[in-house]
Amino acid sequence: MSLEKFITFKTSDGEEFKLNKDNKVVTVKSEVIKNMIQNVDCTSNVISLSNVDGKTLNKVVQYWKKYSKEGVTENQLKSFDKDFLKMSQSK
Repeated sequence: MSLEKFITFKTSDGEEFKLNKDNKVVTVKSEVIKNMIQNVDCTSNVISLSNVDGKTLNKVVQYWKKYSKEGVTENQLKSFDKDFLKMSQSK
């Protein structure tokens, strides 16, 4: 894949997360991110998230990745959501 297919999210604490722009889960699950991707500077492909730290974005990316996996059933996603929320609340 060419580099243009990837977008980099840079958090407030300097962590960078590179994700595929064409991943429908990323754009469908977050209208804000969808708009940011559409408006990103084509020369850099970097979106700065000044109000989000790396720990938080890592959790969001974890969620997106689970939802973008093929072959995951609705029940598996419901179970994941339940466990994910428990884990997030305990940390």
